[in-house]
This record gives sequence, structure tokens and C-alpha cells, in this order.
Amino acid sequence: MSRLTLAAAAAALAVCAAPAVVSAQEAAPAAPAAQPAPSPEEAAFQAKGEAFNAEAQRMKAELDAVIEDPALDAATKQTRADAIITRYEPTFNAFADELAAFFRTFAEKPENAENKDQILAAAEAAPAQIRAVPAQIRQAVAQAVTAPAAPDAQD
Repeated sequence: MSRLTLAAAAAALAVCAAPAVVSAQEAAPAAPAAQPAPSPEEAAFQAKGEAFNAEAQRMKAELDAVIEDPALDAATKQTRADAIITRYEPTFNAFADELAAFFRTFAEKPENAENKDQILAAAEAAPAQIRAVPAQIRQAVAQAVTAPAAPDAQD
């Protein structure tokens, strides 16, 4: 169960930024069939998103190693996992701040005037979702370390 719980938490990491980007894209006017090259701001933010995702994957790998370590008891696993999450939490907060700033800048573009309110709403909601992910992961870890071990599958 611990692997599934952490996989769900990792999925939350991957998905937490996606709704915000999708919301902004939905809020933007329909684009012509041929997509223009991303603006320098969009390209820069995409790179930040990729860097954030890489950090989240590193955190997941560290958490998986702790949770799956048979030599550790539940309390030790929880303590070590909390330390890992605490170490990565500033990364979540920084990315949330960058996302909010990106959306606010995006909202101010003249071509987005019609959807400005929706984009600004996304600038508030999406960063809040990202900031909440470390707490969600803590909860998933707590459940994973207290859950009884699943019996080995018989072939």
C-alpha cells in the first residue's frame, strides 16, 4: 500500500501544476490551428516547471527509499520523511510564487483582456494548490507508514 499511496502523492505533484496551466489555456482565446512559438516568458516558465518537476521527482525517490526501507520502524520512517518534505517545501512555495507571477503577467497582456478575471483567479487558486501539496504528501506518508504490510503475492 505504501508504494500506491506515494504514487498517488507523486501524481498529485505532477497534476498540481497542470490544472493551473490548463485553466490559463482555457481562459485564453482559441488559438489558430498552427501554434505560435512560445513567448520568451512562456519558454522561461516552462523551464521553471520542468525544473520543479525534476525536484519533485527527486523528493519522491527519497521518500520511496525511506518508506520502503524494511530496516526502519514506522516512527523513524515518519521522522525521516517529514525531514525530506520540509527540505523540499521551499521549492513548492517558490514555484507557487513564480506561477502566480506568471499568471498575473499573462493576465495583463492585451490579447487576454477578455479572460483577465479567469486568469487572475487561476493566479490565486493554482499556487494555493501547489503550496498544499507538501501537507498532502505528509498525510499520505503517515498513512503509508501506519498501514499494515500487504502480504506478498503468490505466483
